[in-house]
Amino acid sequence: MNFPIIISIKSISLSKQEKNFITKIKPFGVIVFARNIINLSQISKLNSSIKSLNKNTLIFIDQEGGIVNRFKKFEEFNFLDNFELYNIYLKYPSLSKQLVFLKSFITSYYLKKLNFDVNTVPVLDLPTKNTIPMIKKRTFGPNININIILQKILLDNLSHFGLIPIMKHIPGHGVTNKDSHLTMPITKLSKVSLQDHIKIFKYFNKIPLAMTAHIKYLSWDKNNIATFSKYIIDKIIRQKIGFKGLLMSDDLEMNANVHDIKDAIRLSNISKLDIILDCSSNLDKYIKIINSFEISNNYLNFHKSHKLKQFKKKIDLKSININHYHQLYNQLLKINGF
Repeated sequence: MNFPIIISIKSISLSKQEKNFITKIKPFGVIVFARNIINLSQISKLNSSIKSLNKNTLIFIDQEGGIVNRFKKFEEFNFLDNFELYNIYLKYPSLSKQLVFLKSFITSYYLKKLNFDVNTVPVLDLPTKNTIPMIKKRTFGPNININIILQKILLDNLSHFGLIPIMKHIPGHGVTNKDSHLTMPITKLSKVSLQDHIKIFKYFNKIPLAMTAHIKYLSWDKNNIATFSKYIIDKIIRQKIGFKGLLMSDDLEMNANVHDIKDAIRLSNISKLDIILDCSSNLDKYIKIINSFEISNNYLNFHKSHKLKQFKKKIDLKSININHYHQLYNQLLKINGF
């Protein structure tokens, strides 16, 4: 069984120590960043080398497109932000749906070709007038019905290419104007107001993986961010939202996590997280996590049921003329003046 940790690696190839770690520990996943990518051939080989060490370790990437883009130097991944596509939807719904389809189809095609297993989408956060741009640009806007329409298109393409989705940032990152990478966001929104933000997560609660928000929701828990809150995970995420899948933390390296690794894992054990995400590339830190993080019953049951296997599928990529899809995307933008 793979250990429920998602790690990162330091460079464009695996070090001897990283190879030994993946072989011995069998992490649930390895997440890839821009620092790990030189060109498409290299990243494909890197991902294959990880798989050769443990075939069940999943290869993750956070490739939303737009502001969050691990392939910024590559024209193949040059797309509008989601919020721009939402604004287009307000005037031209059909055009927006076509652009979302093409963006997600092209992205999923390349991720499959490059041997990725998981893309950390969809972003289900609903922005408000005060939402920080770093989050707002990544969303399909504040309207739940529009979100559902556009997110379904995205998810259909992930499914078509056999990629596993992760919904984030549960129970909603749109409630704050702070960047959790830099500081701990705190919201005073009432329980009634917060209900609007969890509705969309409830609609998509059958997605197999979810990532927590490193936010302190004072109406729910005055002491802990959602990641470390037993109340939020049990009463809000598990019961109100009805999410039964694997719940992973956002990156423990983010400044919203004010705890050292010992306390962070202690709180994770109390809150009943299923998977730890840590992007430090620090193998010594990973050993500390492995020695103290308690494997949840939910993780054990999920692992035994092989629920993620239904997402994996083979597809004939050679039969797809991806340049045709690129041309359609660019022509739609040009014809419509974007």
